[in-house]
Amino acid sequence: MDDKTLTGGVGLNIAICDDEENIRAYIKKLIERQTKDCRVMEFSSGDELLRFWREKDCGQIDILFLDISMDGVDGMEIAEQIRNWKAEREEPLWGSLPLLIFVTGYPEYMPKAFSVNAFQYLVKPIDEKEFENAFAQALRECRYLDTKKNVEPREILVRTGSITRSVPVDDIYYIESSNRKIIVVMQDEEVGCYGQIGGMERELQEGFFRIHRGYLINMKYVESYSRTEVRMKNGGRLLISKYKYQDFVKAYLEYISEEGK
Repeated sequence: MDDKTLTGGVGLNIAICDDEENIRAYIKKLIERQTKDCRVMEFSSGDELLRFWREKDCGQIDILFLDISMDGVDGMEIAEQIRNWKAEREEPLWGSLPLLIFVTGYPEYMPKAFSVNAFQYLVKPIDEKEFENAFAQALRECRYLDTKKNVEPREILVRTGSITRSVPVDDIYYIESSNRKIIVVMQDEEVGCYGQIGGMERELQEGFFRIHRGYLINMKYVESYSRTEVRMKNGGRLLISKYKYQDFVKAYLEYISEEGK
């Protein structure tokens, strides 16, 4: 780790772990173009990063840019350790720090990347515009998590059989309607219950959008979208109605604009 990167700045703690020095330098330059209020830490290997965590604390890192393919401990192993670390602390796998952004020359790893709760995925050679978009999303998420610390979490009641349970709204990726049942889809769990998706739409409202008669999505977890589908950050590909597309785009752009304030 370059100790010079630890000086100055009182904002976010951002780590770059990549065994290519030129890649680390390039990512750092792109970061500093978007914000000066940060501290950037550089690690040339996964082993070096893990040593830092053992001596310090994984929680000191807000955003982690991580190469997948490295000698010794690779990026996937580190991501799995982050997941285990969050589980030990009883923190949600999504909606907690550090935010993991994979940077790699192997796009075929993308499905596996999201299985270990990556926030974003960038393919080398890094496109500057794609980096700006991914980093802007990460900054918004960090601000959101910071403000959420002092806010009572929203919850909904879901009845399954004779059991009624409380589900945090932030944990919901989307809700699917199937015949007379609805399925509440979360990161590691799906809860089926009787009800109507229209009722859920009226109850949830802010931050959610009905993209199809069968799908109500949490816009927080939108990965990308096209005219035919919305891809969620858990890998789900959901059909979007052609009659809903324009309204969805408008609502989503308004949502990310509000989140960025």
